[in-house]
Amino acid sequence: MKVLTPLTLAAVTALMLTACGETKTDTAAKPEAAAPAGQEQKIAPSAPPLATAPVAANGEHPGKAIHDANCISCHDSGVYTRADHKMTDFAMLSAQVRRCDANLGTKLFDEDMDKVAEFLNDTYYKFPKP
Repeated sequence: MKVLTPLTLAAVTALMLTACGETKTDTAAKPEAAAPAGQEQKIAPSAPPLATAPVAANGEHPGKAIHDANCISCHDSGVYTRADHKMTDFAMLSAQVRRCDANLGTKLFDEDMDKVAEFLNDTYYKFPKP
């Protein structure tokens, strides 16, 4: 197992937070306290991506739970509600969801990425679907 120094860990965290191109403005990555000289900290394995049932039990959109478990670690809803949207159609939105999945290495199933794109479209963008 590869061991990373606190400085390297902070750099990796910063890279992950910028992988989708948008970061939260209200939080900053903070490295953990430095390990004593000669000792390096180990990185704990991350949790597997969250998948949802075909219909959310609480009546919410089936893509919301997947979005909340995976996407808000990089950015908040301000990305979707700003005046200068970078997304111009549903295909572009769907492609961006797939890029974020690839950049973060969440390895979501295709149907889960589709649910996230549909959730974002239904909730924020309202693009016509092909």
